[in-house]
Amino acid sequence: MGYPATRDDLVKFAEGKQAESDVLDLLKGIPEIEYNTPDEVTREVERLESERARPPEPKKQ
Repeated sequence: MGYPATRDDLVKFAEGKQAESDVLDLLKGIPEIEYNTPDEVTREVERLESERARPPEPKKQ
């Protein structure tokens, strides 16, 4: 995988490596920006995972 890379580049690369569907879902959920390093991708994926793990906030009335 060469960098810089866009989200679409990352998804296509993962699909070519037959990544699991949960990995593909995470990659598809990161912002559509240009990533310069694997660490930048990791940070976005970790942020997305932590958001998904958080319970929903109660609705305000």
